[in-house]
Amino acid sequence: MSSNPLVPEGAWETHIHAFDPEKFPYANPRSYTPKPAAIQDYPFSLTGCKNVVIVHASIQGTSPAPLVDTLSKQKNMPGVRLRGLATIDVNNITDAELDELHALGVRGARLHEMAWGHGHQSGGDAIGKKVKALATKLARLGWAIGIFCDIRAWAGMAEMIRTELDPRIKLVADHLGGTFPGEEKLPEFQTFLDLIKEKRVYVKLSGFERLYHGHAGGIETITPIAKAIIEAGPDRIIFGTDWPHTQLGVSRKGKTEAQRLNDIEGFREVDDKGHIEMLRKWIPDEKTWLDFWVNTPEKLFN
Repeated sequence: MSSNPLVPEGAWETHIHAFDPEKFPYANPRSYTPKPAAIQDYPFSLTGCKNVVIVHASIQGTSPAPLVDTLSKQKNMPGVRLRGLATIDVNNITDAELDELHALGVRGARLHEMAWGHGHQSGGDAIGKKVKALATKLARLGWAIGIFCDIRAWAGMAEMIRTELDPRIKLVADHLGGTFPGEEKLPEFQTFLDLIKEKRVYVKLSGFERLYHGHAGGIETITPIAKAIIEAGPDRIIFGTDWPHTQLGVSRKGKTEAQRLNDIEGFREVDDKGHIEMLRKWIPDEKTWLDFWVNTPEKLFN
């Protein structure tokens, strides 16, 4: 039985990060410098998840070494199954190297395309080209491509996704598709919902506070977004906490490059338990709840 009474046995957590800067120095330049966070410190008992997907963070560069090192910890964690999404440099990786990553537990690539006000915000055309390049390289493995971008970029990629993308590739939208409170009224959000209904995109119900931060209504402000996504694809949604909860992008605005390199950031206190309770209110149907936690992520990452 799961350690969280709301969460079914066999549940998956599909979005965390792990940091070991002493062993694997962060990329330079970078937008932030977090303190270390080990997979062993993940709150397994709080979420009830024993299947965990580690997502390669943007500050960890393009080498998969930090991710592979974290995946190797599984052998000393009885009952825990680890999978990973890696940053992949398609121009500098061979099929044999990809096969090795697959054997080690990697099940997809990750694209972080949210600028958070730092530098140029990529649009759908630019991100779409990266997705197509990855898909060409990864389709034979049946991997996922996890993408963090805003809702306008998803809409900008829609035609490419429908007409050009290899169907063996599974697209996963991080953090409600990067939809902020109020943006559920945009036509771009409807396009995103259409992609979900057409079974072209999976969506992580994750990173909530990154989206509702600064809005007086708190998590209630993203309730219409979440409910619309759940209704559009009850078999296309998966759970993620975004642990260990690095600082919000707004806190880094105005920092110099030197400050981003040298200021060691702690992690935020986030009510993951409360988020799970809210998810249960959003997803009252038992079959959808089981699919959300167990069946859908099992198909994606195992």
